Amino acid sequence: MTTPPLDVLVVGAGPTGLTAAILLGRAGVQTYVVARHPGTAQHPKAHVINARTMELLRQWGLSDAVSEAALPPERGLGMGWMTRMTGRELGRITVDDDPAVLEAMLTKSSEILRSCPQDVLEPLLLQAAEAHDCVTVDFATEVLTVDQDGGGVTTRARSVADGTERTFRSLYVLGADGAHSTVRRRLGIPAPQLQASGHMMGVHFTADLAAYQRDRPYLLWWITNPDTQGVFITLDGQRRWTYMFGYDPDVRPAEHFTPERCARIIRRAVGAPDVPVEVHGVFPWQLETAIAERFREGRVYLAGDAAHRFPPTGGFGMNTGIQDAHNVVWKLVHVLNGTAGEALLDTYETERRPVALANAEQSVINAERVARTGALFADPSSLLDIENDQSPDGAAMRARIAAAIPAQREQAFITGQTFGYIYDSAAVVEDGTTAPKSTVSEYRPTARPGARAPHVWLRTATDEVVSLLDAISDHFAVLTGPEGQTWEDAAAEVGHRYGLRIVTLRIGADCPWADEAGQWQELYEVGPSGCVLVRPDGHVAMRCPADPADALDFLTRAMTQILAREETSPATTPGRRHSHSLSAGGV
Repeated sequence: MTTPPLDVLVVGAGPTGLTAAILLGRAGVQTYVVARHPGTAQHPKAHVINARTMELLRQWGLSDAVSEAALPPERGLGMGWMTRMTGRELGRITVDDDPAVLEAMLTKSSEILRSCPQDVLEPLLLQAAEAHDCVTVDFATEVLTVDQDGGGVTTRARSVADGTERTFRSLYVLGADGAHSTVRRRLGIPAPQLQASGHMMGVHFTADLAAYQRDRPYLLWWITNPDTQGVFITLDGQRRWTYMFGYDPDVRPAEHFTPERCARIIRRAVGAPDVPVEVHGVFPWQLETAIAERFREGRVYLAGDAAHRFPPTGGFGMNTGIQDAHNVVWKLVHVLNGTAGEALLDTYETERRPVALANAEQSVINAERVARTGALFADPSSLLDIENDQSPDGAAMRARIAAAIPAQREQAFITGQTFGYIYDSAAVVEDGTTAPKSTVSEYRPTARPGARAPHVWLRTATDEVVSLLDAISDHFAVLTGPEGQTWEDAAAEVGHRYGLRIVTLRIGADCPWADEAGQWQELYEVGPSGCVLVRPDGHVAMRCPADPADALDFLTRAMTQILAREETSPATTPGRRHSHSLSAGGV
């Protein structure tokens, strides 16, 4: 069976694929999603949703639902290291140990990092995607072949339930089908490992561990003893947990770790041999670092784990994938609408692959630091005395681990890594400035082109307080000061010429968008007549500190570059989607 022609086929319905479906649906793009799994995730898997991803969920109307489903913030304020949950505590890192850091986190964004397990998040994303009539999601459907020509992509897929085959014809394909991506393999794109791998076991269980937690508000509980080394992750702050630990498949294969055996391991890690433990799932996975050599092949794009895989230390994986989708979809939408040239799509890999490499590098650094605490892949024989209060070797070992704990701060404090990356591509108009460099922990806001537009609270004419990023949403936006009328006029004209919706925000004390804190001009480094152009993904595209001689010409040339257009004449029908007629042989 051959399905009707599509704009975009998304392969994979995890967080990355479902994010793409939401964004394509919001833009009215005819989208079909297929996934080989029978439904949304049954295992908690990833759980960290960083503040940048929360900002995006906020724009899509999902942040309240995710926050409600997430771990309460006061129950996830840091991490602790201990021999067992009931044993000796070796050290900790918590946000409330450093009020200045917490204050900085709260002022850099409208949102904060949340912990929401993937099996809870995915149904919320699915519901949001399926709310759009132009989006269809089919589970239990595996992709067999992906073939493309100059006019489109032909994808053959099969129902896992009954073997029925279907052929999809689409203009583009987004491969978001995970670490073992069929799409990536069919494209022949290598994804070499950048770091030696290890094997991990994730155990999802419920148990009443309140008596052992006491008043410790940890999200992660790192365990180091001769019986087991790993990490507890609290999923609801009460009874729902994951315990992850390393194993060697050459010594004991994954099948050896039955629910009963895993329950015994968990009891040893807790230090309570009689505590009732109900195991809901055992999930073996590989701890590895790998980046695809290319994120694009013709009309097919890779995102999420299909494009990059790195250790979970730092929680970058799911967030990087969601932000991949956010980057590529606005570009696909503009190309499909005829408002941008095909060359705009080249900037997806140019912008996102360096971010994946940077996040991979930091994840590996974090994993190596954790290993120094004995909580990952330690030799059990080296830990025999760690719980012995009478042993000098045990005391020295505990002191050595305690000394290694302060270096783990970059797992807990990642504001700079979250917001500080700056794109460098043809979809950014350079202004010759040098941006202040963020560190992993410290974010130094900048409106240099390529950077994420810094967060500022604004008050509207109706007395509503909103984040600047919420006001922009997923449109192009011209931000200007009290004397920026020429920029508003230019935005209206360029929008008419190119068939674009360009949001304009005049910002100042007595402007329609009131900057009551007086931050905007200083933070964005523009004068009262200056302008900042922000892309639909919230990154700065162009900045002009003052009104130039010809604002219309300046903005026109900038938009022409950003959208990879070859002409500046008015669109035939502003905002009209191109109509496509696809057949097996192309357009």
